[in-house]
Amino acid sequence: MRLTENTASSFTPCPAGSYLASLRRIIDLGTQTSTFEGKTSSARKVLLTWEIVDADTYTDDGKPYLVSKRYTRSLHEKSALRRDLASWRGRDFTPEELKGFDLDTVLGKNCMLSVVHADKAGSTFANIAAVMKAPKGLTGADPSEPLTLFDLDRPDWSTFEHLGDKLKAQIMAAPEYMAAKKVKPATEPPAAWDDIPDDVTF
Repeated sequence: MRLTENTASSFTPCPAGSYLASLRRIIDLGTQTSTFEGKTSSARKVLLTWEIVDADTYTDDGKPYLVSKRYTRSLHEKSALRRDLASWRGRDFTPEELKGFDLDTVLGKNCMLSVVHADKAGSTFANIAAVMKAPKGLTGADPSEPLTLFDLDRPDWSTFEHLGDKLKAQIMAAPEYMAAKKVKPATEPPAAWDDIPDDVTF
């Protein structure tokens, strides 16, 4: 399973531009602690990963690019997840939908992604600037990445075991994972695993 969180010097990010993409992974990270600009906060997070299905855009070794974005798991009116889902759907949520929206329903669906580059600590990252509704009739290459869903509210541990080591370590620090596994929390809270805002893709 390839993840775009790889920061090795040989890693080449997806080129900046607008692309047809298919959502291939929804990963519940549980409650994560992060620090940005000196402020530490905790919130339930979810990681969404898309495969670029543009027939002309591949890595140097001929594989499709994967790009990810981490969100706070919320449909609050100011949340990035609600903004991107509304843009993707072409409309905002109704009051009834806000009572309970099943994020699983967008797994495997196509959209348009606006990808931009950002530099951090000498590395270039491909960030998702916007998620938009795909134009009617636009088709791309068949996705090669299998669909992956991991939800800590109903965990499939065989799916968890196939995640990357860094991703598993993040999830294992979450209280929801500890509760599901009946693991005692550490006496010291886990250190913040990053110092970047949610909008930065890795």
